[in-house]
Amino acid sequence: MSDLVTSVPQLTAAAARRLVDAAVARADELGVAVVVHVADAGGAPLALHRMDGAPVFSVTVAAKKAWTAVAAGARTAELREAFMADPVLLHALAPKIDEVMAVGGATPVVVDGRVAGAVGVSGATEEQDQDCADRAVADLG
Repeated sequence: MSDLVTSVPQLTAAAARRLVDAAVARADELGVAVVVHVADAGGAPLALHRMDGAPVFSVTVAAKKAWTAVAAGARTAELREAFMADPVLLHALAPKIDEVMAVGGATPVVVDGRVAGAVGVSGATEEQDQDCADRAVADLG
C-alpha cells in the first residue's frame, strides 16, 4: 500500500505565523502596508494578516498569489515573466484559470523538493510585494 500513497510536507500554523511576522517586518522596513496570506500545500488558507492601511482588494489578490505559487511551485514574479514571454499563456490559458495571479508577490516554501505551502503578499508595488514574500521564506530557514 505504501506505493499508493505519498507524503507531502505541510506548513504548520507556527510556520504560517512566522511567515506573516517576517513579511510584515519587511513591509514595515519598506514603509508599506500589505496583506499577507499563507497557504498550505493544497493552496488552502493557513493565515491572513491585513496591515493597517492595506487595500481591502489586496486580501483577494494575496490569496490568489499564494495559491498560484503553490500550484506552479514557483515565485509569481517568475511566472509573470513566463506569461509575458509566451502569448499563448498570457492570452489563452491565464484568463481561463480563475485563481491564477501571475504577478510578483508570492513565494513557495519548498521542503526536500516539494511545495509545503506559500506566502502571498499584496498592497505595495509588485517588487515590494515580492521582496516581502521572499524575505519571509528566507527567514523561515
